[in-house]
Amino acid sequence: MHMSKITTHLHLIILVAIIALAAVFRLTGIHWDSKSHLHPDERFLTMVATEITLPNSLQSYLDTRTSPANPHNKKFSFYVYGTYPMHIAKFVATVSHQHTYDGITVVGRILSTAVDLVTLLLVFLIASHLSKRQSVGLLAAFCYAISVLPIQLSHFFTVDPYITLFTTMVLWQIIRGRMGFLLGVTAGLAISAKVSGALILPVIGIGYCMLWPWNGQSKTIWKTRKELVIKALFFLLGLFLTLRLAYPYLFVGFSVNPLILANWKQLASFNEPTTSFPPGLQWVSVLPTQPTLDLLVWGFGIPLTVFAVTTLIRLLQIAIKKRTLPEATPLILWIVLVLGYQSLQFAKPMRYFWPIYPSLAVLSGLGLSYGYTFLTKNTRHKFIRYAVFFIITTILLIWPISYLSIYTKPHTRIRASAWMYQHIPEGQTIAWEHWDDPLPFPMEGFPAPSIYKQIQLPSFDPDDTDKSEKIMAVVRESDYIVLSSNRAYGALLKSKERFPFMADFYTRLFSGDLGFELAAQFTSRPTIPFPWTNICLYVPGFGYGAASRMLEECDEGGISFIDDYADETFTVYDHPKVLIFKKVK
Repeated sequence: MHMSKITTHLHLIILVAIIALAAVFRLTGIHWDSKSHLHPDERFLTMVATEITLPNSLQSYLDTRTSPANPHNKKFSFYVYGTYPMHIAKFVATVSHQHTYDGITVVGRILSTAVDLVTLLLVFLIASHLSKRQSVGLLAAFCYAISVLPIQLSHFFTVDPYITLFTTMVLWQIIRGRMGFLLGVTAGLAISAKVSGALILPVIGIGYCMLWPWNGQSKTIWKTRKELVIKALFFLLGLFLTLRLAYPYLFVGFSVNPLILANWKQLASFNEPTTSFPPGLQWVSVLPTQPTLDLLVWGFGIPLTVFAVTTLIRLLQIAIKKRTLPEATPLILWIVLVLGYQSLQFAKPMRYFWPIYPSLAVLSGLGLSYGYTFLTKNTRHKFIRYAVFFIITTILLIWPISYLSIYTKPHTRIRASAWMYQHIPEGQTIAWEHWDDPLPFPMEGFPAPSIYKQIQLPSFDPDDTDKSEKIMAVVRESDYIVLSSNRAYGALLKSKERFPFMADFYTRLFSGDLGFELAAQFTSRPTIPFPWTNICLYVPGFGYGAASRMLEECDEGGISFIDDYADETFTVYDHPKVLIFKKVK
């Protein structure tokens, strides 16, 4: 067999192996919350998908006012996502006989994984095209396969995988100079998943500028310009038709749906420093640099980021030397645009940055190739080459493998609920926090939660005398105080000026000055299961006060990474820390 054919077959085998590895990372623990529906966005999409019905005709589907697939027609007056990801999950759940509240969630999660695996293929294609080497494409695909944030978010039924897929597909077409109808379709699908997908439009505009002939022979210039204008018109046609078909409820006739505009306006009101919306308070004191740190340390990982930055520096040097833009310019522009724009917004959840991860993986794959070549260029010994490859691969796998441990054990709230049934006597009074999940959960084999008296701590109410009296009344009445995540104390300890009473409350609670002691703590941190070790590694630069440091016990075994202070959305859904305090008699 010809050597090139052997190489191609080998690359295909490796690519399949990388896809399989990515699937294992993303599908392990797909039932991570044991049907408790602990992700609020996922829970909302499941509720909507359960309520809507699929139309029996295209006309019915497109009619915003009457369509049974329009959430606004099914008692959901506030809906800010695109609809086609939910419609796809609804359809697949129906045809696969999984059309139940639990079934739709699982179907949605599996679809998230499937969509992300297609994104991985695009990473391979883009890196192979830019480097003219399939081996580099494989390295980039591997980098994306082991990126922790895509692994985590593929476990959730949300619209974010679709934005990431189709913005990456847009970049792939721009790099290849495919600027016509299909570009409009893919851009339309990105925007139809969520309106933030419109951030890709400036990159498309710059893509046209890069192809626009600014000088040359007259006939050549006008011919090329004419072709680009025609392509741009077909792009607009594809964009409009896709929006009309994939996001039909954006329109009422030929106008933008006023209900959608009202929803967007209401959503924007949450996205400001003066917000009183509880989920928004976590970002009150967050600096614009924090998302970059979260990406570097938690979402993408330090080794992969180093390789990506190496590539950026190398491309910049080449561009300066040759006085021309690198072919990877659309990827770089996309990274800069999303990272810059989203970091300057008030709300900065890590999932908003997912669309740049495929581009980062491409750059990391290129950087990994440069690094490996540099380290092995002066040796012909295969053993040394294999050793270098093994060491680099091991370093890269430490973070994703440790993160995968979260999905191989029961959820912290499930474990905490079981402990409460076993250790808290019937009739005890349990305090839980507003805007968080009360524990214990209903669990098979245990009595109902109603055996306890449950009262609420109004943690997110504005700090005033009335609130402090309510809080202290709850404290006096309670036998136990349960914090089922860091939603409240993580946000309010960072906003001491606005919530001085609550900051003092948590400090006193954690130190024992309120008359409560820590009875149980349940953590599920990223862990490497080394035997006979019990080590916690703290990452400098993250934290929200000395009070929280009182609770950094390490009890899981192995080497654990304390990610308690990462962006709240990184921990609060699939591995929140649960704290149970008991009144000291």
